[in-house]
Amino acid sequence: MNDIVRDTNDMSLGTAVGGQFPVVKRSRFADQAYAYLFHKIVTGEYREGEMLPSENEMSTMFAVSRPVVREALERLRAEGLVASRRGLGTIVQQRPTGNGLALVNPDKLRVLRENLEFRGLLEPQACIFACERRTDDDVAAIRAAVDQYRRVAVDEGAVAAHLDFSFHLAVAVAAHNSRFVDAIRMVEYDIDHGVNLVRYMAHFDHLERSRSVLAEHTRILTAIERRDHATAALEMHRHIEQARIRMGHSNPQSHPSSGDV
Repeated sequence: MNDIVRDTNDMSLGTAVGGQFPVVKRSRFADQAYAYLFHKIVTGEYREGEMLPSENEMSTMFAVSRPVVREALERLRAEGLVASRRGLGTIVQQRPTGNGLALVNPDKLRVLRENLEFRGLLEPQACIFACERRTDDDVAAIRAAVDQYRRVAVDEGAVAAHLDFSFHLAVAVAAHNSRFVDAIRMVEYDIDHGVNLVRYMAHFDHLERSRSVLAEHTRILTAIERRDHATAALEMHRHIEQARIRMGHSNPQSHPSSGDV
């Protein structure tokens, strides 16, 4: 797992290297292992009824201890995504029918919704600063995140880790305030998990959702490119509100400017 952060004690904001985004080292190993395994289940790499790698194999794969792996697996078991088979290991469970969101750990849903509330205050302001301070390279990075989302999630209809997060990180970087980047990194894996949770549990078309998100990202990009503070902040607020709606309801909603979505 290439994106595992090796030093959880270092919570400083790293410097940008070769045009790469700064890296904030704050996620716990178990959080990252859990997010990685959840993503693999959602994408179908670990299919229903299939055995996961052994704890020893995952310890080697993630370069972490077995207790870390066990903690990640316990979270997956608590959410009903995997089950233990005595003498065999851990198996991917069949996806639930009916109201899947109702079967998810309520504490996890609460954390995800709290993060959306937090981001609803933070990210519109980041957009305002991005309009004021962004460089051409910043706009290019945001556009690259939008283009990658279009190519992978819409054109290919695929599921890939960090697509949505990459866009939000690029906007935070464009604000040229390291605290915005720090804050987005703090909820990095919850952003990914929220996206995957809706995709896994909710009963609406993945491509429909992806087109909605792409339209929302594109409107934010356009506003930042034009240095339109008010529109950028409003569109980011709407985007995060739509994320809340997608998490809590069976069908995504769009405001009238959503075009063909």
